[in-house]
Amino acid sequence: MNVFEAFPNAIEQMSIVEVDYGTVIGNTTGEATTIRVIKDEVTTADPTNSPNAATIATDTLLYVVPADLPTTDTSELVSSYIIRDAQGKDYEIIDAGAGKNQHTGQLEHIELKIRPTETIARSN
Repeated sequence: MNVFEAFPNAIEQMSIVEVDYGTVIGNTTGEATTIRVIKDEVTTADPTNSPNAATIATDTLLYVVPADLPTTDTSELVSSYIIRDAQGKDYEIIDAGAGKNQHTGQLEHIELKIRPTETIARSN
């Protein structure tokens, strides 16, 4: 059973949007594609800050249905796409990984760590 079958009530919809970072008018976006996700939080701490670890950042971790994505190439997802929520807020993808079934090796989900980013000029 994958995470989407285990937690069907936790599934939300967001969008993934291709970003062109190299245009003469600045960063622009393409068409948005709806994706199904389950949200979680990730907190990064600095263990060298004794005696208490200082929280460096709290990011959102998304578990995404692979078939919804334009690609499952994790490096391309990080370098060429952003996530947009239902309220239109943009998030940069700062890390991506493939979640595979440990018994079969089958790809079951893509994990995207996202962080809020400034609004990017929209071309659509």
